[in-house]
Amino acid sequence: MAAAEQDNIHPFPEEKSFNQLLTGEQEFLRALLRTIGVPASDVADVLQDANVYLIANQAKYLPGTNFRAWAGQVARFRSLNYFRSKKRRPMVNLSEQALDMIVEEVVLRFDENHARLQKLGHCLSKLSDDQRQLLDAVYAKGTSLKDLARAKRCSHAAMRKTVSRIRQTLKACIEYQTES
Repeated sequence: MAAAEQDNIHPFPEEKSFNQLLTGEQEFLRALLRTIGVPASDVADVLQDANVYLIANQAKYLPGTNFRAWAGQVARFRSLNYFRSKKRRPMVNLSEQALDMIVEEVVLRFDENHARLQKLGHCLSKLSDDQRQLLDAVYAKGTSLKDLARAKRCSHAAMRKTVSRIRQTLKACIEYQTES
């Protein structure tokens, strides 16, 4: 192999830049802040505060270490500052030790849950429009099966069975995705 070709071979994937790491963790940080108890209306402000801190202190991050864990701890501390500044407690009164445990658990489970949601999204896209609209009516809008049955002019039992079959189809699709 020529020397020029060897230079282009990388035995390890290239490290992501700090900005790529930070951008890639925004969804996780939002979810973490909501889990800690920051009201939805204030999550963007607390996230911005955490991002400003992370950018200002990026030299403290050691490349190759767990960026998500570090950013999660920063978000945790920024949320505590938020609660202090608002002179209120999180929606749930938790000790700092409990918050640490929550942060650790969210860090561990986020990828797993995110992957599951991606599989669900893929499987939902395979359903017909009618099936998706039916699930949307039941689960997103909270329409009762009795009301849907009346609107579709079928029995409550038939509507329940239809929703059950759609759920079974989704379950099988997600399991297939997991196996492959």
